[in-house]
Amino acid sequence: MEIEIRFWGGIAYYLPEVRGKSSVKKSVDPGTTIRELVDGMKLPKELSFFITVNGRFIETQYALRDGDKVALYPPISGG
Repeated sequence: MEIEIRFWGGIAYYLPEVRGKSSVKKSVDPGTTIRELVDGMKLPKELSFFITVNGRFIETQYALRDGDKVALYPPISGG
């Protein structure tokens, strides 16, 4: 099954295979969880980010479905 992953802020910088892109399509096995997806990306452990699927915050045990749109956002601050 195929999903789309969007990278916001500088998150793609940590992934040489997607550096310079704002999103990628990826094939994953049915039943793959968000945790498994993120662990497979090998992002630095100290990097913090928020994850949404189809525009909603989710738990890391969420099992991905065909066509899901996953987004990784860095923490946001401002004033």
